[in-house]
Amino acid sequence: MKYIGARALYVGRVTSPAPRVALAWLDDDAVASGNDRRDAAASAGPYTLAHAELLTEPTRRSAAPAVLSTLGVAALTVGGYTAATLLWPLDAVAPDILPAALSAPAAPVAQPAWPAEGAGATAVGGFAAVSASSGEPESIASITKLVTALVVLDRMPLADGEQGPEFAFTSADRREYRAYLADDQSALDVPVDGVLTQYQLLQGVLIGSANNYADRLVSELWPDEDAYVEAANAWLQAHGLGGVTVVDSSGIDPENTAAPASVITLAETAMSNPVISGIVGQRSAELPGAGFVENTNALLADPAVVGVKTGSLFGSYNLVAAKDTDVDGVNVRVYATALDQPDDETRHSATAALLDRTISEIAASPALPAGTVAGTATTAWGATSEIVTESDIRVALWNTQSSQAAANVELGDSRGAGDEAGELTLTGPLGTATTALRLTTDIPDPDVWWRLSHPLQLWGLAD
Repeated sequence: MKYIGARALYVGRVTSPAPRVALAWLDDDAVASGNDRRDAAASAGPYTLAHAELLTEPTRRSAAPAVLSTLGVAALTVGGYTAATLLWPLDAVAPDILPAALSAPAAPVAQPAWPAEGAGATAVGGFAAVSASSGEPESIASITKLVTALVVLDRMPLADGEQGPEFAFTSADRREYRAYLADDQSALDVPVDGVLTQYQLLQGVLIGSANNYADRLVSELWPDEDAYVEAANAWLQAHGLGGVTVVDSSGIDPENTAAPASVITLAETAMSNPVISGIVGQRSAELPGAGFVENTNALLADPAVVGVKTGSLFGSYNLVAAKDTDVDGVNVRVYATALDQPDDETRHSATAALLDRTISEIAASPALPAGTVAGTATTAWGATSEIVTESDIRVALWNTQSSQAAANVELGDSRGAGDEAGELTLTGPLGTATTALRLTTDIPDPDVWWRLSHPLQLWGLAD
């Protein structure tokens, strides 16, 4: 020991304390093996068992694969969505069709060529309207025989082409025939000791206007003329012909009357019977006893005239006639009557003038023009195209009659200008006419942006 100054410094071997070692109580070999399990009694202090794996450094993993995976899924999703919307068919977004208000044609008021004297009427078969110059009853003379034929056939029907029963004639019938002539009545000779069939008698009544033939038919079916007259007027009432009045079977009495419009209706009814229509269109007939019989309707020289009946009494001449005409491929039958005319020639010319005027008016039936807009096709993405008629169409119209137009738009897959898009039908009293409907402009598909931004509409999940 040394002393320095007042103080003594003791210099000797200095022993440093032993360094502290962390986890000194652990056995390195045990730690290495991971199997050391020391008894608590062997340790002087508290202890904690530790496994080797707790002391080893953890393995570090890269985040790159997860990021790439997420990006891949996103890319696939976007790509799939884009492909689906761009390639998806447009079935769920077909164009909407807005129908147009269609104005169907109507005919103007008729302007018939009325006779200078007497009265007249004209009509078109199948049309409800009859145009007449007067509503007053006129004596119809032998036009009455149309009623006789209708009522006889109602009581004793004939099939078309059938002759029917035979009726025998004697010299007494010939004497009666001569009495008719002496009374200034229209009559035909009879086959003495021969027969005439029901059909032949009707030919004599309707072609030769034979009063004696009409009376013979009636006498075979009714006990007397009064019974026939009662039956005939009842038949007229039952068939909507109350405007016609008959007092005999031949028309010899001036009290056989009808208003001009009723004469037209009577003629239409007669022409609807195939037996009568077949007879009144014959220009002549060869009959036993009478020989060659010429039709008193001179208008039959016109092949288009198909009937119906003349009548004359006490200087008053009547005629009702029917004539066929073609309107755009549709057969149209026109009727006209001229009553109380001054002579035979005038009744024919006046009736012909009425027929021709009416036919010319029908021929001028207004058309629904090509290019008439039937509707508009509009898409959800704003594309539009009008739908129009391809060609002019019309139906037979006359005297204020109107038609009805109906469009049946069927767009289907049509999207180009001029493509067919259905048809329009025009309906009139006598039939229909049709024309195609076509698009006026292209209907383009939606652009890319619309497809990408309207998936629910595209897929039919929203309107």
